[in-house]
Amino acid sequence: MTDSNQTEVQDEDEREGSRQLSLQGNDPPSEIEGYAVIRRLGTGAYGTVWLAREDRTGRMVAIKYYPHRRGLNWSLLNREVEKLATLYASRNIVRLLDVGWNAEPPYYVMEYVENGSLGAYLASGALNVSEAVRIAEQVCGALIEAHGAGVLHCDLKPDNILLDVQFQVRLCDFGQSRMSHEQSPALGTLYYMAPEQADLEAIPDARWDVYAVGALLYHMLTGQQPYREQLIQKKLEQAESLQTRLTIYRDHIATVPAPRAHHAVHGVDSHLAGIVDRCLTVDPKARLPNAQAILEKLKTRERNRSRRPLLLLGVLGPILLLTAMVPIFLNTLQNNFRIMEEQLITDAKERNALTARIQADSLRDELEDRLDELKRVVQDEEIVLLLTDLAARPADEVVAEMREYHDAAMEDRPEWMRRLDAARTAADEQNEARQKSKDTSWFLTDARGTQIWRRNFSDRAIGENYAWRDYFHGTNTQYEKGAAPDGIQPIQEGHVSLAFISEVTKQYMVALSVPVRSTDGQVIGVFARTAHLGDLQRHLGKDIHSGDFEANLQVALVDRREWLLLDHPWLTPEILESRSEEDASRLFQRLRIHDDIRQQIEAAFSQPEQPSSVNDADVVRTRRRDFRTDSYQDPVGLLVDEASTRRYAGDWIAAMSPMASKKMPWLVIVQEKKEEALRPVRSMEKRATRQVWYAVLASIGTMATIWLFVWQALARSQERKPRGEVAEGA
Repeated sequence: MTDSNQTEVQDEDEREGSRQLSLQGNDPPSEIEGYAVIRRLGTGAYGTVWLAREDRTGRMVAIKYYPHRRGLNWSLLNREVEKLATLYASRNIVRLLDVGWNAEPPYYVMEYVENGSLGAYLASGALNVSEAVRIAEQVCGALIEAHGAGVLHCDLKPDNILLDVQFQVRLCDFGQSRMSHEQSPALGTLYYMAPEQADLEAIPDARWDVYAVGALLYHMLTGQQPYREQLIQKKLEQAESLQTRLTIYRDHIATVPAPRAHHAVHGVDSHLAGIVDRCLTVDPKARLPNAQAILEKLKTRERNRSRRPLLLLGVLGPILLLTAMVPIFLNTLQNNFRIMEEQLITDAKERNALTARIQADSLRDELEDRLDELKRVVQDEEIVLLLTDLAARPADEVVAEMREYHDAAMEDRPEWMRRLDAARTAADEQNEARQKSKDTSWFLTDARGTQIWRRNFSDRAIGENYAWRDYFHGTNTQYEKGAAPDGIQPIQEGHVSLAFISEVTKQYMVALSVPVRSTDGQVIGVFARTAHLGDLQRHLGKDIHSGDFEANLQVALVDRREWLLLDHPWLTPEILESRSEEDASRLFQRLRIHDDIRQQIEAAFSQPEQPSSVNDADVVRTRRRDFRTDSYQDPVGLLVDEASTRRYAGDWIAAMSPMASKKMPWLVIVQEKKEEALRPVRSMEKRATRQVWYAVLASIGTMATIWLFVWQALARSQERKPRGEVAEGA
């Protein structure tokens, strides 16, 4: 047996007795006159608590039985009843109603708190910040009253805090409490017990309860106890004596970093986190001195938080009044800039439409000129005679002759070959003189599609049958290689072929072809020339970029039959030459005009006028229509898996003009990046808006500075009266 003023530690027999208490059935230890016991509420190490009804009033009460009259339990009963009686008037401490000193077993009756313990409440997890602070404030209020009466609780933990029907705090279990003048130690509960308290020689101190409040607040905010870790818990469980457990506990707190989990909890500000930190400080001298100091800091925090909206209103009121006027000015400013943008877009559309029309006309005229040049060659009487004789010879013989003499001197070549070679040379010289692109090749096929002459010479092309190519049959159909239908016939009039991908450059080419007729008017072959569309575009459009304003213009070409891009600035030889013909074809198939734009274009071009004039049986002029938009999506910009396409993403201001010829179903696109076109206006808008906001921010900054000084003055006025930190104990 220990002295009643010393900390009681259970021996093995008493521990076994406690275990037996937990195994008791539903019958109370004894019947108490005036009370009807209903059920057991809980079992502790030293007694059991039962719910009962007072016969006279019908109110519910809690009866705590101490099963042994002697020794430890008797001293605990004596101490707890003494403290509860002392604190009877406190609204945050459970009230003592009756005591059975001489009963067997002894008991005392206290008020019943309906919502159980805070420990049970925390079983479902952490509380929100406002609820945790509210409970902590009420706990501090209870401790202030207890300390004021000279009572130190010394075992504050969630299970010793009860919650009534309105969730107001009731502090209970003063079995380990000490009067402030007592010198005997008191052990609390691990993880809520101050490290200096974990000593059998420790002298009670109000700062023990301060530490426990910090641990309690930490638990409510984070859902876990401070310093509790699996490793230390295992060591504590393996300890063989109380002294060893206490030593392990003290050393653990002294060596590991201070807990920081509460700093990361949403809603925990630096002030609240600092309060928890100061409560949990290992050094008791650095800890807040008492519960009054904790409560004062919590109240100060709350006052600051409640004052914040008023201060903010004082700051924001003038700011809001000021900024309410800003949108009026900005709206007018932005409307003017929107009008400027619309005018810029309109001008850009008109400029691009004119450029597209000029480019389309130039390309059409160039192709027609080259087609006419072919016609003149095959209509030359001498060449007609030579080609008529040539058609009477076997194709194999003509091909062999071409192979034999293709690199011979001009004077050594056969006459028919010399005349065709001279025509090609003259055309190249003329194009060079006009600074136009040269043709890729000139060639001649017989009436069955076999290529019998070619400049520049190609050994693999000579002797090959090209009846499947559109330039041969002129049906606007591109058959698979070598898969021309039986009975396919050569063209009967001049023809601009479907664009096709070059086997060498992987770029789109076009072939201009005319029928070769014999002296009696029969078609005996097809005479053609090819050129890269990109080369034609770049040479014809070189004047577009002559001025700085037009530096951002891009010119592309689209086939209106399939709505595929035939030429585009991105489609450079470096992009295409490294690809196989099949890869290049797949790439071009992905470069398709978006359906929405295509439908708009088709609607714009759906009602052409009747021909205004027919100057040539092969060319029908129509009224010029163009399509304009400021939201064009470049197909190249949609190739996210290709390199260097990002610059083509986004909206473009584009104008599209068709070739005014039935033989050339192409569309010239002239486009410029919308962002670049509007950059001057938007830059001006940003500068003007920035200046407005600079003025607003300068006003706001001035008012904020004034209010900052006011705020600091208020904060300093609160710090001049640090109530609760004057005394070191209650």
